[in-house]
Amino acid sequence: MDQSADPLVDWSLLANATILQQCRKSLQSNGVATILNFSTPSGIDVLKNEILSCPFNDSKQHYTSYQDQGDPKYPQSHSRNYKVHSSASFVGRKSLQHSQQRPCIDLYDDERLRSFLSSVATRKLYQSKDENGSVYSYRLQSHHNPPWHFDESPYTAIIYLQSGDDGGEFEYIPRRRKTRGVDDAEGHDIIRKVVMSGDRDEVEQIRPEEGMLLFFSGVHTFHRAGKVIGSATRLGLVFTWSENGDFCNSEDVKGSNEWDPADSTNLVYSG
Repeated sequence: MDQSADPLVDWSLLANATILQQCRKSLQSNGVATILNFSTPSGIDVLKNEILSCPFNDSKQHYTSYQDQGDPKYPQSHSRNYKVHSSASFVGRKSLQHSQQRPCIDLYDDERLRSFLSSVATRKLYQSKDENGSVYSYRLQSHHNPPWHFDESPYTAIIYLQSGDDGGEFEYIPRRRKTRGVDDAEGHDIIRKVVMSGDRDEVEQIRPEEGMLLFFSGVHTFHRAGKVIGSATRLGLVFTWSENGDFCNSEDVKGSNEWDPADSTNLVYSG
């Protein structure tokens, strides 16, 4: 990364001991940590312009809340096999790493970010090895339907770059299953309650702001992006990490997402 240029993010925030403690406490108690104004105004423009210059995949999928096609050992009526329709637009790592300047990839590769998030999570984190699910951007518009789900990647960070007119809140139920397995009964219960029955009693919301960094454990926290209202596009940059250096999403999850235009049957060119 060119250190002489305007910074993409405000690195001084990550060097602040008070912010570190606040984020660590919030992740442990609420399941989510946020830092406002992490990306600078000029950084937002640089990251947003790169993403908007790339072709994107308008993905339409039908899968379970585990982002797969289910498990035949459970009845079709079981929450483990309950499928939802998903739609969103993505730009994956394959496209971002071949851009001329690579600011999104450079930011993911910066040791300062990995070190800070490791401190927040109180464990050493490693970059995902996934060829697309490690770094990608989503573009959400009013016709899209981002569903409730658990992640396979243990930790996720989102940098919000552009807000919609309304809606698009980060909705979540913190640490709703103790294990990471698809057979976890608590995971089955929350799918049955929220997705199948429409019960929102446990749902919490965070209203994203441009420049905000949001960090959470998506493998334990049930979550989704709320529906966007209006004509504007909500734009976010997503990074994923694990506690080991060999993590990669399963083929089921890769096939259910098509994060990059290189893997897509619904390629759309920007501009």
